[in-house]
Amino acid sequence: MTEGPEAYVDRISSYVGKRSPLQILRATPKALEKRIAGVSRRQLMTPSERGRWSAGQILAHLSESELLWGYRIRTILERDGATIAGMDQDAWARNSHYERIDPRQSLALFQALRRANVALIQGLSPRALGRHGKHSAFGRLTVSWIARLLAGHDINHARQIGALLKKETARARA
Repeated sequence: MTEGPEAYVDRISSYVGKRSPLQILRATPKALEKRIAGVSRRQLMTPSERGRWSAGQILAHLSESELLWGYRIRTILERDGATIAGMDQDAWARNSHYERIDPRQSLALFQALRRANVALIQGLSPRALGRHGKHSAFGRLTVSWIARLLAGHDINHARQIGALLKKETARARA
């Protein structure tokens, strides 16, 4: 059964719990850098099974998601109530050829974009954080809620990367 938008938002948001989304957003780039330190490109680019993303492809997804959400936040700040189109992550992966992107380049792009987005978000007034967009799948999203979803998205994918690298390390040792 495919997870619907409401269930996805609930699940992703639940990963944050009572923690500060901004603290998670600030910490994720360094945590990912540590997680992939010393891991070969081959290990990063090997999916656990056919049709699944590798750790490197997840890093490419994170960098492009950061680009997209940064744009969306800026659009909302420009026009409160702006319409925000959904994305087809599989089309983005296919069109950008995630399977060929160097994982460390993806991480570097993610880190740069994240620094810019965190600087923007942490400098916003409470009123600006309450501005919203109307997402085609998720409905009304405020800037502060977007920060929470990004933090949960980080946790979700960091866990996936950790699990993939654990499997790949075990496979390499066997």
